[in-house]
Amino acid sequence: MAKTASLALLLSFTPIAATAATPEEAYLSLRNRATAKLRKLEAAGKAAGAAEAEERKTLKDLGEKMEAIIGPVSVPGFQKLGKYSIETLFEGVGADQLDGLAFTGDDEKSLLTVSTQGLAEAFLRARRKDWEKSEKPPQTLGEALASPFFYTLAVSPDAGVEKYADLPIAKPAAATLAAAILDLRSQDDAGGVLPDEIIVAVASEGRLYIASTPAKAKIESAPACEKIWAEHQAEAKKAMESYSASGLANEKDFAKYADLQAEGSAGFRRCFADHAKSTKFFAALTQEAQALADRMATAER
Repeated sequence: MAKTASLALLLSFTPIAATAATPEEAYLSLRNRATAKLRKLEAAGKAAGAAEAEERKTLKDLGEKMEAIIGPVSVPGFQKLGKYSIETLFEGVGADQLDGLAFTGDDEKSLLTVSTQGLAEAFLRARRKDWEKSEKPPQTLGEALASPFFYTLAVSPDAGVEKYADLPIAKPAAATLAAAILDLRSQDDAGGVLPDEIIVAVASEGRLYIASTPAKAKIESAPACEKIWAEHQAEAKKAMESYSASGLANEKDFAKYADLQAEGSAGFRRCFADHAKSTKFFAALTQEAQALADRMATAER
C-alpha cells in the first residue's frame, strides 16, 4: 500500500511532456510572431534600418524552414531550385501569400508554387475574413481550388485571377485533389479580353502544387460573345458621356457605367465558357492541363 502511495506521489510531481509542435506549426508560429512585430513597427513609422535588417534575417530563417518542410522538388518543366514564396513580412505586394516555395518554369514564363495541404488549410482559415463579398469563403481545400479568388490570394499578389472556364481534367491516380482553370490575370476588369493562361492545382502525398503556364492552343472568341460585350460597352459609353456632361456630379450615371462594365464582362465570360466547350482549342487546353497535372502528381521527391 505504501509502495502504491509512493508511486502515485512520484507521478504527481513528474511533468507531463508537452506535445511537440510539428515543423509546420513551428514555422507558422515564428512567421506570425515576426510579422506581428514588424508590422507594429511599420505602423509606428519605424520600418527601416534595424527593422529591415531583422526582416531580411527572418525571411532567410523562414525560407530555410520551408525548404526543410517541403523537401526536394523535381517537376519536369520547372527549375529544381526554388525560393521562399513570401517576399516581405511588412504590408504590401508579396506579403500574405500561400506559404511555400516558388519555382520558375524552364520557359521563364510558367510558375510553380509548392506548399503542403496543412499550410494551405491554415492559409484558408487565416484569409477567410478577406474573401471577396460576392463569393462564399471555401470551407475545404477542394472548394478553394475551384475559386479564382483563392489563386488571387495565394499566388497572384499583383493581379486578380479571372476564371473563364473550368478545364475538366481527370484526377491523377497519385493525387487526392486536382483542378484546372482557364484564366486571365488583370489589375482591372478584364472586359472582353480573351484568356491566355492555365492554372493547375494538385494535392498529392501531403503536398499542394499550383502551377500557372501560358496557354499554347490558339484561343478564339465567338460572334455572339463579342456582341454581348459590344452592346454593354455601347450603353456604358452613353452612361459615361452623361456623367461627364454633368460635370462628374451625377453619381448614378457613374454607377450605371460601372455596373454595365461588370455585367458585360460577366456576360462575355459566360458566353465564352458555353462556346468554348465544343471547340478544338478547349480540348487542346484540357490536354495541356492534364499533362501538367500528371507531372505534378508523379513528381520525384
